[in-house]
Amino acid sequence: MKDLDGTFSTELDQLFKKRDFKGLKELLCTVDAPDVAEILADTAPPERVFLFRLLPKDTAIAVFEFLGGAEREELLASFTDSEAAVILEEMSDDDRTALFDELPAKTVKKLLAGLSPEERKLANALLHYPSGSACRIIIPEFVDLREDMTVAQALRRIRAKASSKETIYTSFVTGNDRRLKGTVSLEDLILAEPESSVAAIMNPHPVFIFTSTDQEEASQIMSRYDVQAMPVVDFDTRLVGIVTFDDILDIIQEEATEDFERLAGIRPVEETYLSAGILTLAWKRIPWLVVCIVTQIFSSCILRRYAFALESSVALAFFIPLLTDTGGNTGTQSTTLVIRGFTLGEISGKDLPRILLKEILSGLVLGSVLAGLAFLRAWSMEAGLDLAMAVAVSVAAVVMLGNVTGAILPFAARHLGMDPAVMSAPFITTVVDIMGLLVYFETARRFLGLE
Repeated sequence: MKDLDGTFSTELDQLFKKRDFKGLKELLCTVDAPDVAEILADTAPPERVFLFRLLPKDTAIAVFEFLGGAEREELLASFTDSEAAVILEEMSDDDRTALFDELPAKTVKKLLAGLSPEERKLANALLHYPSGSACRIIIPEFVDLREDMTVAQALRRIRAKASSKETIYTSFVTGNDRRLKGTVSLEDLILAEPESSVAAIMNPHPVFIFTSTDQEEASQIMSRYDVQAMPVVDFDTRLVGIVTFDDILDIIQEEATEDFERLAGIRPVEETYLSAGILTLAWKRIPWLVVCIVTQIFSSCILRRYAFALESSVALAFFIPLLTDTGGNTGTQSTTLVIRGFTLGEISGKDLPRILLKEILSGLVLGSVLAGLAFLRAWSMEAGLDLAMAVAVSVAAVVMLGNVTGAILPFAARHLGMDPAVMSAPFITTVVDIMGLLVYFETARRFLGLE
């Protein structure tokens, strides 16, 4: 792969200024498709269209698939109907479906009309599957074999079909009714005797998913069984298509990004950060911030309720940030671990009792250590033994509350049919802060004898 350093960018700019179109084309042809897509994404729209038109057809199609949604829409807007049809006709089916998902229905209808009847039928079929299901990313170009074939016949079929298939490393064995019978690797076929039957060397119990399987679940299954390509079947186990590891990697990245954004209190952003508008970014971030502002009203009420305690011992106020920060961070850590477990398929709804026990026990350990440090901190500030003890006990209790709350809320979200990651760090922090303040002031009131 060519290193896209400053020298390359300078050379590209110089050729563009000189209008050396032949030189530009030759230079772009020395770069891999993903890198060309990165170059185009960093250029202004007029230059992007011009550079894209310089690319050979096959390279242009590959580059188009690597571009982001906004860049692809800009290019489509600049194409004639015939140019758009050529690009879309040759795109992989799963990438084309993803593109259509991003476009307005009117635009999709127009683009579908430009496809060949065969590709239009396939595109319509994929678009009608539920959003987020495995069928939205299936690839119909796979090598299928019959179980009564010999190894020699199977290899001849693979050689004949290889150029038009997504992968030849795994072939899928079906019966006359298109029902999935097994899978066989290219390695096994090469090493087997030519007269052997495919049925004798195939795996008769392949890992597969259904058309309705969620994409995230499909990624977990593929990761668990470490397969490069996985068959997708309907409810009669008829083979519909396959999903490959590169598409699953995209799903994993998208799900991880979405969970990360939700956990940070941000609604998922479809565009890249630099391409998203200021108003879009603000709108995605404001909902949970508003929730936090509203819930902080409870904190204000608690402080007002215990104003007499603060008036009696001003030193109580010194340790409020320590309590709230400790509880909020503890809750966020617990939530992150639980959400990660859900995402990787390590945790299910029935595991709540075990998780609560683990969080309570870990809370005891963490709380004991942090309570000791908090006691030393309060003692070093000459807060007095009673207040130091109140701070230590409060820290231990808040850590326990944070652990338990952070573990329970993702389960609550899942029980309500929501993404567990919707329980964002700001929300967890706010909830634990409110409970922490109540615990702190009640503990201090009893230790200090305040009324």
